[in-house]
Amino acid sequence: MKNIKILIIAIITSIVLTGCWDSAEINKREYLFAVGIDKNGKNLTFTSEIPKINEGSEEQRIIYTKESRNFADFYSTSYLHSEKAISDRLMQVIVLGEDVARDPETLKKLFDEIQRSPQMNRRVKICIAKGKAQDIINTEMSNNPITGRYLSEMLIKLKREGYQDIYTFDEAILHLGQFGCAMLPVVEINEESLTVERAAIINEYELVGILEPEEVQTIMLLLNPNKANIRNINIEVDGSTVSLGAVDVSMTDDLDLKGDKLSANYNISLYCYIDSFIIGNNSLEDRNFMNKVKNEASKMVSDTAVNTIYKLQHTYKTDLLEVKDKLFKFHKADYKKIEDKYDEVFEAADININLNTEIKSTGLVK
Repeated sequence: MKNIKILIIAIITSIVLTGCWDSAEINKREYLFAVGIDKNGKNLTFTSEIPKINEGSEEQRIIYTKESRNFADFYSTSYLHSEKAISDRLMQVIVLGEDVARDPETLKKLFDEIQRSPQMNRRVKICIAKGKAQDIINTEMSNNPITGRYLSEMLIKLKREGYQDIYTFDEAILHLGQFGCAMLPVVEINEESLTVERAAIINEYELVGILEPEEVQTIMLLLNPNKANIRNINIEVDGSTVSLGAVDVSMTDDLDLKGDKLSANYNISLYCYIDSFIIGNNSLEDRNFMNKVKNEASKMVSDTAVNTIYKLQHTYKTDLLEVKDKLFKFHKADYKKIEDKYDEVFEAADININLNTEIKSTGLVK
């Protein structure tokens, strides 16, 4: 019995001592939650966010800005501004300034450094600032004072609910390696908060354009209709406003490559319900009116898709639709013949959207 008591006391003592040691280690470290990176001549400006730990119940943070040549230089000089050690193991978000993203050599160097880092969180999320990354990190939000946490949670929600895709560093660099291009979320200042609605087109490690929300939606729809989040379709029919919500989407695509001639047909069935109309108005019982609703809704979605595809082909010259990958997988022999001039073939391709809209219900309560 005496030996058991001694053993229990020894175990409890070791646990208590271990807890005190860990607590002391945490208090001796500063954890970077978010880092913004902007160009500054030949150098870079790093703006880091460090939450204060164990300093009262109110959440607070430290903003630290340093001009450095690269990540390694930033880390080495960061140790001098505080008696605490700097750690990036808990880093949630890296925000790249628009000027950084438009410089392919700078972007390649930063991605190379992140990839080589032995301690950085491999799931750190990457987004592009509309303007300066420093302004994003410095934004004071009363509802969520820690920018890194806010952006991290926002990006997770965007992907989970099918608004956007590709946001972690590992996913971004793998996608760029496989397809040569990717969409990265764009974060912007909106009054006293931050919004993430648009997406940056990265082609060969260079920002070539920014997509509007409806264009992002179109690309998500054509890439993965089962997961894409379709926003309400608001149209005007015979002087009345009608709002439709999407309940289901199905799609088939047909690719054909003959010599240098590439054609792609996307056949989409969009199933909707009437989400908003006018109480007491019986127009929804009129078949002709409902046909007008279907046609107008189809036209709105189709026009947005056609305009988006045109921009991808002729303005941005970027295959975000992953047509190249499908050709390699399913038409490999024909693709090999045009592999060296694929960009020209994609730009000249005949890409069509065939949309069929069906209204499954005129209302959830009728």
